[in-house]
Amino acid sequence: MTPRRARYIVGLRFPERGLLSDPFSQNRPLNMNFFDTNNTLDDTLKNGPGTMQTNKVLLIEDNPGDARLVEILLSESDLLDCEIVHRLTLSEGMNELEKGDDFAAILLDLTLPDSRGFETLEQLITKYPNNNVIVLTGLADKSLGLKAVKAGAQDFLVKGAFDAELLAKSLRFSIERNQVLKRLEETQRIAHIGNWEYHTATGYFTASDEMYRIFGLTPRKTAFSGADLENPECPFHFLLEIHAEALEKGTLKKDIKVRLSNGLVRYVYTQCVVHQNLEKSQVIHGVLQDITERKLAEQELLKSQERYEEIFTESKDAIFIATLDGKLVDFNNATLHLFGLERNELEQYDNIHELLYPPERKNEFLLKLRSQKSIKDFSINVAHKSGEARYCLISANIFVADDFIGYNCILRDITEQKQAENLRKARDLARQAAMMKEQFIASVSHEMRTPMNAILGMSNILIQMELGEEQFNLVKSIKQSSEILLGVVNDILEISAIQNGKIVFENKAFHLGDLLGNLVNVMQYKAQEKDLYFETHLDEDIPMILRGDKLRLNQILYNLVGNAIKFTDEGFVKIYVKKLFDIGDSVQLQFIVEDSGIGIPPEKIDAVFESFTRIRQKDRLYEGTGLGLSICKNLVEQQGGKIGATSEVGKGSKFFFDLILEIADESEIEQAPPEREAVVFDENTAFKLLLVEDHKMNQLVARKTLQRKFPNINLTIADNGQIAVELLKKETFDIILMDIQMPVMDGYEATKYIREQMPPEVANLPILAMTAHAHISKDEKFKEYGMDDYVLKPFEPEELFHKIGKYITSPPSRKS
Repeated sequence: MTPRRARYIVGLRFPERGLLSDPFSQNRPLNMNFFDTNNTLDDTLKNGPGTMQTNKVLLIEDNPGDARLVEILLSESDLLDCEIVHRLTLSEGMNELEKGDDFAAILLDLTLPDSRGFETLEQLITKYPNNNVIVLTGLADKSLGLKAVKAGAQDFLVKGAFDAELLAKSLRFSIERNQVLKRLEETQRIAHIGNWEYHTATGYFTASDEMYRIFGLTPRKTAFSGADLENPECPFHFLLEIHAEALEKGTLKKDIKVRLSNGLVRYVYTQCVVHQNLEKSQVIHGVLQDITERKLAEQELLKSQERYEEIFTESKDAIFIATLDGKLVDFNNATLHLFGLERNELEQYDNIHELLYPPERKNEFLLKLRSQKSIKDFSINVAHKSGEARYCLISANIFVADDFIGYNCILRDITEQKQAENLRKARDLARQAAMMKEQFIASVSHEMRTPMNAILGMSNILIQMELGEEQFNLVKSIKQSSEILLGVVNDILEISAIQNGKIVFENKAFHLGDLLGNLVNVMQYKAQEKDLYFETHLDEDIPMILRGDKLRLNQILYNLVGNAIKFTDEGFVKIYVKKLFDIGDSVQLQFIVEDSGIGIPPEKIDAVFESFTRIRQKDRLYEGTGLGLSICKNLVEQQGGKIGATSEVGKGSKFFFDLILEIADESEIEQAPPEREAVVFDENTAFKLLLVEDHKMNQLVARKTLQRKFPNINLTIADNGQIAVELLKKETFDIILMDIQMPVMDGYEATKYIREQMPPEVANLPILAMTAHAHISKDEKFKEYGMDDYVLKPFEPEELFHKIGKYITSPPSRKS
């Protein structure tokens, strides 16, 4: 043989050999078949020459000759390159193992000076389970070697009876065993499965590397002692209970929750079995798998199931599971509530689809569900036990579970929303109808006021002329009839405004005595015409300064007193005001209008407060719209009061209402200008007036009326706003009377143009609206467009004269 360079390790000299590549070296493709027993060291040797890995062998032998023999035999082997670490005693060998070095094998002599024979072997195998022990025994101890193999040693060699080939073969199988163990460890790493072993006799506990990795620890080569395991800080302390339970039962399978030192939680599954070794002591072998992900998934699934159960049970929506042909599988209590059925009643239905309707919607739902597999918010009706229709939105999904095919379904009851929607639609239609009605009434009012302006205007002009008695009476009748018709129009407008909620009540201070005094002044003339006794009575303790809507209170009293005078041919009409209660800073008053008129049958008293109800006496039907008392009732009730009546046919009636009014101070009363403040204006003054009016008869009435009052007036007429604008560009005027509703350019547009586009001397002219729009007093639109005031058609001549004089005498100042 060619001499090789020698090296010395622990006093022994043996040659260095070149070896083939190790099966797990980087020079060889990784074989993923970790448990292929055909992939042996011999297969590696057949691949050709290379550099083989040096294998460390721990030799614990106190006999120098035997140790030398092992060196020589290994140096003669062509299959192995070994680095021998020799120790003379067991304690020295144990110290070497404590360093944590990897050894391919341990050659152990059982007859060491500090050895205790078989006990030494068990201790070594138990404490250092990852090392393969080959026992060296004398010729006389062959039976001991066999016993050692049974106790866990890999092999035994009888001293003097083995050669180089036998020694190399034993070491080679030790190396192969290590390779298999490495493959097993890799498999355990992939599967997150570790294995462990506990010896009851010694208290030693050993674990595979994967056991350590599962718990986030660095693997250690040595075993834990019993004392180590009992320490609560030991990562495997939790297995003490497992050991006790396993020893009691013999076998054990268990899931365990373990809290690591860093606070994290691991869930593991362990399975173990107990057996006896040759020394009759018990050994527990177990495997442990990290099931944290599975356990967390199970917990999440359980939570999900609990949430589902909670939703299923507590949901206000009906939820059920059924087969595709409608056979119920499960349902919640809300389903029973939706259908109005008891549980046993619903379970009797072979097909839940029978409770869905109308048929065309049900069929469409089932068709879409089968074709689309899922459907959401499909509107459908369900049959309630009471016969009441329930409107629902249905959502469903087809699912497959093992051999079961069905669908889960949610039915949301939207009956209330549907009813609310229908109510909203009805309310919108009613509002639209009311708006159309209001527009119609306003339009009719305008169209009626326009010709009535001409009729009343002409009547006023004729009455001022020299007429015969018969002619005078005829004209007077025309005027009175027109005034009645105007009252009808006003009543219709008023009741329409009340019904549409357009009435806004003021809350201003007023003097009750002044209000009643003005009412008496107006109404006493009508009472005197019929020779009626008319008087007013007030309780002495009634406060005179009150806060409320003076105009509406006056309107109510005017209506009631007017009716009393109309239906009383002889006797009296009296007004009483009584204090009912003091309520803090307010007072509740009762207003009573009593007459000695025709009276009302008791059964018809309630009816007189309804719209369009009129009083009939024998063959006489009294004039009127039948709206006055209805208007009074609405005005009183909208202010929080009550109205009523008592009556006796032929003896008279008593109408009464109560209102709560705040007590005010005299200083709060607005010092409003008088209804028609004094204006010093000479009727003979010469001035120029532009009348913008499209209606020919109204043009005639206005011209005749104004010319009779103001003989020196220079009056120009324009048929619409555009003509008026053109005239203002060429001529100068002192005042403008502007109709609102006109063709081409209406009064609002014309006024806006004048105020914004014309030079200051024109833009600042006083402009009075002259309109048949009855609600202009409540509409600020005329002010927004720059009009200074208004006169309502049919106009009162004196009111028109007064306002013309007022604005010519004192033109309004404007901001430039």
